[in-house]
Amino acid sequence: MKIINKYIFKELLTPFLFALIILLFVLITQTFVKHIDKFIGKGLSVSIMFKYILFNSGWIFSIAVPMATLVATMMAFGRLSSDNEITAIKASGISNSKLLKPTLFFGLILVIIMIPFNLWILPEMNFKNGLLNREISTNRPDIQIQAHQKNELFGKTIYISEENNGQFYDISIFDTNSNSNNNSIFAKKGNMKPFKDGVLLNLFSGTLHSYNKNTNEYQKTSFDNYQLTIPFQEVNMVGNTLNRTDRQLSFFKLIEKINDRKKEVSNLNNKIFHDTNKLDSLKIKENILQNKINSLENSSKTETSAYNDSYIEINKIKNQVSNLIIKIKNNNVMIPVTLKKNNQTYVEIHKKIAIPFACLIFILIGIPLGIISKNGKFTINIAISLAFIIIYWAFLNIGEFLADENKINPFIGIWSGNFFMGIFALYLFYISNKENNKFNIKLINFKSLIKNN
Repeated sequence: MKIINKYIFKELLTPFLFALIILLFVLITQTFVKHIDKFIGKGLSVSIMFKYILFNSGWIFSIAVPMATLVATMMAFGRLSSDNEITAIKASGISNSKLLKPTLFFGLILVIIMIPFNLWILPEMNFKNGLLNREISTNRPDIQIQAHQKNELFGKTIYISEENNGQFYDISIFDTNSNSNNNSIFAKKGNMKPFKDGVLLNLFSGTLHSYNKNTNEYQKTSFDNYQLTIPFQEVNMVGNTLNRTDRQLSFFKLIEKINDRKKEVSNLNNKIFHDTNKLDSLKIKENILQNKINSLENSSKTETSAYNDSYIEINKIKNQVSNLIIKIKNNNVMIPVTLKKNNQTYVEIHKKIAIPFACLIFILIGIPLGIISKNGKFTINIAISLAFIIIYWAFLNIGEFLADENKINPFIGIWSGNFFMGIFALYLFYISNKENNKFNIKLINFKSLIKNN
């Protein structure tokens, strides 16, 4: 039995590596071609392109491994079945279920490798990819200024009447960031040069106009050449660092983030409780003062200091009540928002673990499919595998969406694909392992469909 286990393990390893290399090549090429516009005509070095491919290969590797596992299992058992080696193994008294030992061991090795990769290495690669994308965009940004229309550029509104080979003519620039000053620049011509942290506008033969609303002062300055620097204001950027998203955080950082949000929800609940009690107390005081004011008004004592003091005090209380109601309302709104964010973080954790476990699920599917198809060809097996992979990813994406929107529990949303495919795999494995016609008849149509393909 040990010899058979080693033999099957070797039969799985070769097609797995072959399928993995092919899938990585196809998916990396597809990703690079999809984003080729980031590199064309921008003078970027080969090292930056290599880094881009390397850092993007992280998430591609994460999804390619389960896909390669299914293809490899079908290829291995398809070849064993077509060469009648499965028949010989059964004739020696070894059932299909006993063939699970080496295959599940193979899958378990992949799971043990992929879970740490997804939890710690992949987030760092995603973060490096984010920094690289920032470097690409800031070094040579895709900025175009169109003639005869408003161009919004980092707090500036720019209008040009004509553009010819990078030269702009009749330029008007208005500063939309300043609240106290109205600043504008007019120039006969100019051009734009990008650099690492922004863009530089070279303007020629123009005037600067500045009007200060606070002091009511107006200034006009003429220039022959004026250089306007416009820094980038990137989303999610703080200084020279990048704010990490959930996909860029390691497992322990994600747990830390969840715990911080739980504390935040707890603090919000405490604030609501405290503010609600304070609100009840203020309403009681408001009612007492209102009764006092009504009594003074009925006694025609509206000109007394007691009436004036009560009137001032009740207005203060009404303002406090109004502010507390708004505060309680805002805190009540923040709680579901924070819980929703926590759900999204839980989704990311479950994804990092559920996808590696798909290797075991795809092995359970691949064994009976390979035995039934009796075909060890790569093209046939990847075509059949594609259908099951699409179903799995459909479950994963739908579950992720519903869990992100707080519609279902993150565990159910992410693991539903594993459970569904796992139950189907066990059923398929169970009926393919039966030797009697009662169960084999169930697979006649399914077998003929696969063999025809």
